[in-house]
Amino acid sequence: MINKKPLKSFSTWTLVVLTLSINSLSSVVYATESPLDTSKLDTESQQKHDHHNHSHSEKELTEGMHHSNMRMDQEGMVMNENKDQLPKDCPKISEEVTIDVKAGVKYAEPYPGTVFGFDQHQWQAKPCARITVNLTNDDDIRHQWMIHGLPKYLYPKGMFTIEVNGSAKKTAAFIVPSSHYTYLVHCDIAQHTEKGMKAQLKVGNGRGDLPSIPGISNPAVPDNFTTLR
Repeated sequence: MINKKPLKSFSTWTLVVLTLSINSLSSVVYATESPLDTSKLDTESQQKHDHHNHSHSEKELTEGMHHSNMRMDQEGMVMNENKDQLPKDCPKISEEVTIDVKAGVKYAEPYPGTVFGFDQHQWQAKPCARITVNLTNDDDIRHQWMIHGLPKYLYPKGMFTIEVNGSAKKTAAFIVPSSHYTYLVHCDIAQHTEKGMKAQLKVGNGRGDLPSIPGISNPAVPDNFTTLR
């Protein structure tokens, strides 16, 4: 016959005391352990971020921005320049045209009611001509030479733009298609067009004059300068 020793039993109070002791010991061990030091990780992450930003801004300042057919530097911006790609309807470049144009408030003086202006308000070119624009800004604010209506498969949104930040000069070129057309040229800075900075480019025979071109055509909505008495 096998003799079995009776199992030792623990009271409920003993189990409670044992549990509390284990929990207290765990708390002490956890409290004495060093917490995860994230300061080094944060510092390394910030250094990488700062280095990336510094490299990016330095590249933009030295080389300019060249995405979306745009080049930009501290003196201004050129968008959608096209020196070589012919429009689909042009077998070759018909002629080389150079436009030297100045922008500034002093060119608005001959035209009452205007504030900004170009020194010229109309240019002529043959169909399929390559046109080089030299824009000189005589003011300390931004001015643009922007043309609309060009083929969108060559010029996104049909636009070609030169922008000069303050007193400086920028040059860029584009090629017009074979259509006889009158293109709007203007400065797209807020209120500059409305205050007189607009002109027109006639390709071939053009299609008449655009309204409200200073010195060329009557305004669509004439200003009234009648003196009030």
